[in-house]
Amino acid sequence: MEKLSQTLVTKISRFQKRLQSFLENDFDPNSEENERIRQEFEASRDSALVRGISQGLPEDHIDRAIVVFSRLAMVFEAGVLLENEDGVWRPQASFHRGVTELLKNATKTSVKIPSTNLMAILKTDAFSMLEKLNLLSLDPQNKSNCLLIKVTPDFAFLLFSELPDLWLKEHIENVRRALVNGFAE
Repeated sequence: MEKLSQTLVTKISRFQKRLQSFLENDFDPNSEENERIRQEFEASRDSALVRGISQGLPEDHIDRAIVVFSRLAMVFEAGVLLENEDGVWRPQASFHRGVTELLKNATKTSVKIPSTNLMAILKTDAFSMLEKLNLLSLDPQNKSNCLLIKVTPDFAFLLFSELPDLWLKEHIENVRRALVNGFAE
């Protein structure tokens, strides 16, 4: 049992180091530059940009999930990277209006997600989900739709969009196709 615990701790530690190396910035998360990016940000619906989400990805599935998540910051207003720990999904990173950051207190919150097929898209109430995760700052005006996509058995993305349903449906289908291409073995 102790060996299993040590293996699990090692795996989690390795994941956190990888995540941090992908998401680290040379500046303070609350810097003026980040604030400027957030103010000027507009999520793109450009189909070429969406297709690019799945290009040139690393072989390792952990690195792949992290890279894809960071690329999604260009096409959604906000997002949360969830990692599965024995059926309990914990937030590890988030992005908001183009700025991605590692969540430092990720172990304090968790959420259960329904059992679903990989790449299936589930829509849920954004406010309730963000409130449960203590991340209401990702949608301060409560204007977003929340979409859940489980991309691997270990990782899921919560994606928040302010697009009206008419355009959101096509946009999310394009994103889903890109994710299928990116995670297909």
